Amino acid sequence: MKTIISLLTLLLVGCSSGLQVSVPDSVYENNQATGYLVGTLGANTEWPKTGKNLITTINIRPLNTNTPSISDSNIITITNNNEDGHFENPTISGHLFNIELPVGQYEIFSIQLEGSDGNKTLISKNNSKMDITFSISANQASYIGQFLAVSRIAKSELWNLEYPSGYGYLQHSYDQQRDKTLFSQQYPKQQATPFNLELLTFTDNRVLKN
Repeated sequence: MKTIISLLTLLLVGCSSGLQVSVPDSVYENNQATGYLVGTLGANTEWPKTGKNLITTINIRPLNTNTPSISDSNIITITNNNEDGHFENPTISGHLFNIELPVGQYEIFSIQLEGSDGNKTLISKNNSKMDITFSISANQASYIGQFLAVSRIAKSELWNLEYPSGYGYLQHSYDQQRDKTLFSQQYPKQQATPFNLELLTFTDNRVLKN
């Protein structure tokens, strides 16, 4: 298992201690041509729906017919604890990820958000098949957009105040110009790499609703 911690390995995920990417060796076994999976993973920063205290994990697997994609040994994970992001403003923060992967079809098949209500750990995750697919093309950056953790809100019976409940959901959108600029800044040797938008299909902008 290749575990790439962004603070240590600039090639794949950039310089940021809050993001961790894990890519199994088996994904690269067939010596295919490669391209790049690019996007941002972060959080809403507006109180009380801030998701900065949520740990988000996106699980991806290849759909190539010549690899055992259903095997747990082929799962690619992207995890963010929202520390030391590449960008932050009054409404959102996040990290850019850039992962070199073999050419082919992939799917986001599960997502998990981990938080706390102050007493116990709370988990939000998808309960049904997601069917979110994208392609990696040779020597190109496939940009899949930004994913932002948002807290569900609870209300204090004692103080009548709203606060993050510890549960959350994930929103998806695109900021192609910002992220293309970040890509060029973080990976100057890849500035000439074509930066292509991959349109993901959802019923609305909530990737994880449960």
